[in-house]
Amino acid sequence: MKNDSATTGRAAIERWLATAAFNAYFRFRVGAVGEGTCTLEVPFHEEFLRPGNVVSGPVFMAAADAATWLAIASVRGTEEAWVTVDLTTAFLRPALREPFTCTGRLLKVGRQLIYGVADCVREDGTLLSHHTVTYARAAPGQ
Repeated sequence: MKNDSATTGRAAIERWLATAAFNAYFRFRVGAVGEGTCTLEVPFHEEFLRPGNVVSGPVFMAAADAATWLAIASVRGTEEAWVTVDLTTAFLRPALREPFTCTGRLLKVGRQLIYGVADCVREDGTLLSHHTVTYARAAPGQ
């Protein structure tokens, strides 16, 4: 899975996340990075709430997508463009006005497609959501 010439370290991944426009809203932080894996810390913010005082689903989906995107960068580098082609989400328990973490893990890295999973969990390890993700390599200039 590892591509030594493209492998990206934690500092580069943190910089890449800091420059992502979507993160101005979500304010995710890199918690851990390994080969083909990335854990994001998802802070709680009042604007994430939906009626019922629970964190809205799009926050979980964005965290799963971003964690997987950064896991891809950990093995493929930041020069290649990879785009989400499928994201399937199972919401298992609500986050109740609380932060959580989301870990993206790559299952299969191909030349054109990458398959992964992401899990969002509470501080105590309780699974909140499970995601399956497929990314495709974008052609240059797309």
